Amino acid sequence: MASELLERLSQDLELLSEHVRAALDEFGTLLAYLEGRRGGGTVLLHAPYTEAIPVLQALNGLTFRGRILLALDPSPLSPTLEERPLTGPTRSPLEHLLEVHRPQRLLLAFPGEGLGVRFPGGKETQEGWRPLSAEGEPLTLHVQAPTGLTYKEIRAYEAWESPPLPLSLPQGEGPYLGTVGRALGIPTYGVGMLDLRANLEAVLGLW
Repeated sequence: MASELLERLSQDLELLSEHVRAALDEFGTLLAYLEGRRGGGTVLLHAPYTEAIPVLQALNGLTFRGRILLALDPSPLSPTLEERPLTGPTRSPLEHLLEVHRPQRLLLAFPGEGLGVRFPGGKETQEGWRPLSAEGEPLTLHVQAPTGLTYKEIRAYEAWESPPLPLSLPQGEGPYLGTVGRALGIPTYGVGMLDLRANLEAVLGLW
């Protein structure tokens, strides 16, 4: 499965490279560099690889300042040595991106509307997702990235919160991976896939 996924990623990398500067990192994350107007910093927009088409459609012709580093993450599709399917993205690929590229801001595309500004903390156990304080140990999984790299993922994620933004969009619970950005001191927000273009326009317009 990992080799088939790598082949798909490589084909998409070739297609993307015809239009923008693109790359594939050691975790198999597909990266695309989008340049905006002068000024502003780098925003890392993290999204599931499975949502590549709607995300690229939302970005097409979008006006913004600075640079967007689009990171299409295949980790939810990656197999585990425990043969347990992943129910969502993993921490290590995003941590790696943030440490290497050091963006000024992090946006996380998630299945929802408006903006995600907080997460109460949670863990995935044998019985499913639970609050961090609930009984049961979080799953420890060994994930096989499409590139062949194997890494450990403990499925427990601390609570995080970002200041609300002066926008009329709904602002509520966001994705659990926001804890990765906040732990590194990076301003972090979720952007809902529902009407993603409008959400991106609103947020990027502030920066």
